[in-house]
Amino acid sequence: MDDRISARQFLVLVIFFTIGSSILFVPSVTATYAKQDAWISIVTGIGLNLLLVYLYIAVADRYPGLSLVELSQKLLGKWFGAAVAVFLIINAFVIGAVSLVDFAGTFVSRQIMPDTPVFAANILYVLPAVIGLRLGLRTIARAAEAMFPLITALFIIMILTVAPNINPEHLQPVFEAGFKALAKANISYFAFSAFPTVFLLMIYPSCVKEGKKASKAFLLGIFIAGLFLLIITTVCIAVLGAEGTARQAYSSYTLAKKINIADFFTRIEVLMATFWLIALYFKLVVYFYAGMKGLAQLFNMQNYRALVLPLGVISVALSRILYPSAAYRHEWDAKIWPLYVGTSGVIIPLLLLGTDAVKKRLRKR
Repeated sequence: MDDRISARQFLVLVIFFTIGSSILFVPSVTATYAKQDAWISIVTGIGLNLLLVYLYIAVADRYPGLSLVELSQKLLGKWFGAAVAVFLIINAFVIGAVSLVDFAGTFVSRQIMPDTPVFAANILYVLPAVIGLRLGLRTIARAAEAMFPLITALFIIMILTVAPNINPEHLQPVFEAGFKALAKANISYFAFSAFPTVFLLMIYPSCVKEGKKASKAFLLGIFIAGLFLLIITTVCIAVLGAEGTARQAYSSYTLAKKINIADFFTRIEVLMATFWLIALYFKLVVYFYAGMKGLAQLFNMQNYRALVLPLGVISVALSRILYPSAAYRHEWDAKIWPLYVGTSGVIIPLLLLGTDAVKKRLRKR
């Protein structure tokens, strides 16, 4: 089973994965802490995120043929490595994929089809992910590559059509938020956009054909996705104001409601929601892929695709158990999620890098 993809396809997957749910969450969450200076926290976040990706590349380059789960088992030993692998799989599948299933279903049932039960919306969203994963990573990557021009066009259209509503005064005064507020906004940006990219190490570099081009694609994808988030956050604040952006659960969706062209093209935010749902789909698929591939490698299964359907069914069931209400999810995202994903995104890569360095030094001695 060949799941190897090109560097260009990996670039598009990185962009989609980084944008994902972040394009709905990041503007409101960063504006909550940094107010009109939220864009500053994203600028600094992009720079720090690139440094984080350099760490991931350094870890992956040690053993290019191994995924993150295999690398953990190789460097950390049989039992401790297996424990770390289980933690990563839980993060990727249970917490990552299931949360996106619940988020997609909640967004659809509340904003687009209010008469549709969340559980039914979850099933409708998981079904295409299951089909895509059954077809394999290469098929998913080709679909992402084909959809990217459409997504970019929708994004540009949205920004241009809401541009007449921009009020530069909403971005003033600049640098009013203190260091503490910017730091909190940065943590939120990292929790949703930066730390989860560690799960791309289940694809990079073991499933990417061009090694050097792939590392450049990784960095470029993070930078381009950061620009998407920077633009949407700045425009949200410039149109809705800092308070309005922070108050809205889906501020970028609210921004799309402002589109009004000659009092003729109005209320077309559902078309713009297509942008977010497609990006969210590919993020969900990568989470699913990381969790299922990790589980298959942990138990020495030859084909991860056998796990697709049963884990898809489990994800739908868990989505209503792990997040029983919107208030619970809000508390989880604010207090628990940064710790979970921070452990996967920083502590484990540093542990792997340090362990490999110590082992190499001991071999030399």
